[in-house]
Amino acid sequence: MIALNMVSLSTPGFFYREPILQDANVVFEFGARVGILATPGSGKSSIARMLAGIDQPDRGTVRHAGRVSWPIGFAGFLHPNLTVRENLNNFARLVGMHPKAVIGFCRDHFAIDYPETKMMQDLSPTQRALLSYACALSVDGPATWIADEVITVGEPHERAACDAVLAERLKSGGLVFLSRNARQLSKYCDQFFVLLNQRLVPCDDLAVAQQALDLSKRPAAAPDLKAQHV
Repeated sequence: MIALNMVSLSTPGFFYREPILQDANVVFEFGARVGILATPGSGKSSIARMLAGIDQPDRGTVRHAGRVSWPIGFAGFLHPNLTVRENLNNFARLVGMHPKAVIGFCRDHFAIDYPETKMMQDLSPTQRALLSYACALSVDGPATWIADEVITVGEPHERAACDAVLAERLKSGGLVFLSRNARQLSKYCDQFFVLLNQRLVPCDDLAVAQQALDLSKRPAAAPDLKAQHV
């Protein structure tokens, strides 16, 4: 469960910070599959990191009950100058798991089994994405899973593996999925919000929510100067 109490969040910065979320009071119940529809550049990644506990809000509190995953596909913990094995060991320590459990999960579910000397910087972008995805899903026990646009990664057979593992995890956990893609949200979620004017607004119809987002981004019409009288 994740509970937001009067939470406000802004973009990082020193001189100007643009608001992302204002005075949010929302509870994501454990086991719920929640989709949040938001436009590109609206701060989805910042909200995902805050929900996961990586970042803190500017005001208000975010309370967790039970385990909450890192954002699926979040690769901020992977250091390019370390080996893959060293990165997996570091991740295991960060989330309180035994390194062998993380390494075994990556190997058994995603066929990730690099030599101990394999450097992170030598992996392709797709390989790095799959590794970060596998790490997020390796978290042991029921959890609320956080997804920021990324819900599957890799080639078709790897995406099939992602879907299979995620489906298994969701049998005993929940999901908060932030995306610009209403169709994708409908596939994985059954409860929805739209991030509109820095507010999390509950919605039942994603098509209507999409129309509201489109209208909010439309520039205001210029005044018709010809219709004005001097």
